Amino acid sequence: MKTSITLAIVAFCAILSTTGCYYDVEEELYPVTTCDTVDMSFDTDIVAILQRECLACHSNAAHQSIGGGVNLDGYDNVKTYVDNGKLLSSITHDGNASFMPKSANNRKLAKCEIDKITVWINDGARKR
Repeated sequence: MKTSITLAIVAFCAILSTTGCYYDVEEELYPVTTCDTVDMSFDTDIVAILQRECLACHSNAAHQSIGGGVNLDGYDNVKTYVDNGKLLSSITHDGNASFMPKSANNRKLAKCEIDKITVWINDGARKR
């Protein structure tokens, strides 16, 4: 009886050890994504990033109470921070402006979002 229980446990462990070895395919886990930075404009590309990442604090309604007075609602407001260098400085965390977005671990925007904003600024920060 003891021998059959011991044999069953050994067989069970052998089965678990062979099924536990699973090799993930890197391409499936981390698909290659491209970041299209061609022909960036405020209206078609940048405003979506700002809405998703910035306007909770830096909108017309919230900028005075929780956004430190920085209003990023609308092209003209954003262009002010593009022209003085604060927008790019804050999202790249280069130390010349407050890090944005604010978070417990000072996370940055996604690399693609930073690249899009950077290219847009370097190409003249056009509205349309």
